[in-house]
Amino acid sequence: MSSKEMKAGIKPAEADVELIAAALSGIDKRYGLVHALKGVSISFNRGDVHAIAGENGAGKSTLMKILSGVIGSYEGSIEIEGERCRFDSIRDAERHGVFLVPQELNVVPELRVGEYLYLNREPRRWGMVDTKTLWTDAARWLAVFKLQISPLLRMGDLSTHQQQLVSIARAMTQGVKLLILDEPTSNLTERETELMFEQISDLHRHGVTTIYISHRLHEFERIANVVTVMRDGAVVDHFRLEGQKDTPRRVVKAMVGRDLTEMYPKVVVEPGRPILSLRDWTIANGGPGRPYLVENLDMDVRAGEVVGIFGLLGSGAFDLTRSLFGAHESQVRGTMQIDGRTVSVKNPRDAIRSGIAYVPAERKRDGLIESHSITSNMTLAALSRLTRFGVLDRAAELTRVQTYVKSLKVKCGSVEQTISQLSGGNQQKVIAAKWLLTEPDVFILEEPTRGVDINARVDFYALVNELAAAGKAIIIVSTDLPEVLGMADRVIAMLEGNIVREWRRGEATEEDVMTVAAGGSRQ
Repeated sequence: MSSKEMKAGIKPAEADVELIAAALSGIDKRYGLVHALKGVSISFNRGDVHAIAGENGAGKSTLMKILSGVIGSYEGSIEIEGERCRFDSIRDAERHGVFLVPQELNVVPELRVGEYLYLNREPRRWGMVDTKTLWTDAARWLAVFKLQISPLLRMGDLSTHQQQLVSIARAMTQGVKLLILDEPTSNLTERETELMFEQISDLHRHGVTTIYISHRLHEFERIANVVTVMRDGAVVDHFRLEGQKDTPRRVVKAMVGRDLTEMYPKVVVEPGRPILSLRDWTIANGGPGRPYLVENLDMDVRAGEVVGIFGLLGSGAFDLTRSLFGAHESQVRGTMQIDGRTVSVKNPRDAIRSGIAYVPAERKRDGLIESHSITSNMTLAALSRLTRFGVLDRAAELTRVQTYVKSLKVKCGSVEQTISQLSGGNQQKVIAAKWLLTEPDVFILEEPTRGVDINARVDFYALVNELAAAGKAIIIVSTDLPEVLGMADRVIAMLEGNIVREWRRGEATEEDVMTVAAGGSRQ
């Protein structure tokens, strides 16, 4: 390690790995009658990757906002490396070495990478920004994080993965002691997730303490040393992972009192006639001479059948599902039939008219209008069914919305509440209701439970069972292999635009599917 890196903030881990990096004691927070945190006490050891689990509403976010200076009014105390602290702002917390990288990154898209790394603390010479030093130091930090990007690139032109790593690098340049990562892999591919884990491991080796918040419980065994579980504003379990077996099962039982085997309440339905049929389905790759994204694919999905599709980056799995909804920018050819009728889907409007529903992976970007109400989001795709002579039947709209809010257990104060105020799980339920109102035959679900807590997951899976029982054809494409194996009647592995193998329910293990999807030959 260079002396410059040492001065910039990276320090070797102390020999005493049990040294306390931070300690929270009796943290208590109320919002009126709501008791958000109930005397929470947690210690974070230097160099640990400390995972915190809990459902939405368990108190994780409130606790991290207090620790990172977002919330300044609370009872209890915080110590950072033995020093009693009370942060008045995010900037104050950062001065003490505590940095938060939120799930929804607050980057400035117009800034160049180097400018963002040194925002509000630019190197100066003779009272002016020393641009030469800024670009040189920025390039060095990008190299440390193995980011092969120019410091002159704009933040808005980076991928989510790159933005996250630049945000972590920004914290490292300021001598981070405690790094809080909120759902860091929720929007990443499998490969990007592995790269993120490599960077977290580097932080561990440098003695940085990482607080890792995620709904992906299987990641804990891969990356964490310690797990703390919260429920209803209190700590209900805390353990180190050394010697532990089946960590996800223990975490789930602590979170919700439900065993992991109950997470996928699959109800098997006898499949009926083919509802969706694809023949010679091909998606071009935007230019001559490039390999097809999907090539000559044949697939059937039957009434009452749930087909799970799994593929790694570049497999064509997500290209396939988006093309079925007419949302793919590249040229698509082949034949699609819906319940025996040949249909032409050139855009999402064609797909809706043909009886196809699409729940996107990026629900906030592609599935919701965050500034609008629950009602307007829920009825957006079915307005033609709720109008008479060109005029919206408001009474009918409210009746339908209230029916689905009740049946899907959407937790809200009012159907006119802004959709952005709901949790991820409740937002996903609203998107599902939006498509139920269109009365489709085919449901395409991309990453349906990404960033969704355990109870909301189980509710969503129950809805999948209801759709299957009603004879709908359902496709789940997900990077969450346990989800695919837990809910699908048939599992498909894709590689380089082709279906390389299929399994009936119960025939495949995670290792089988991953090996085939990665290009192996496991039989």
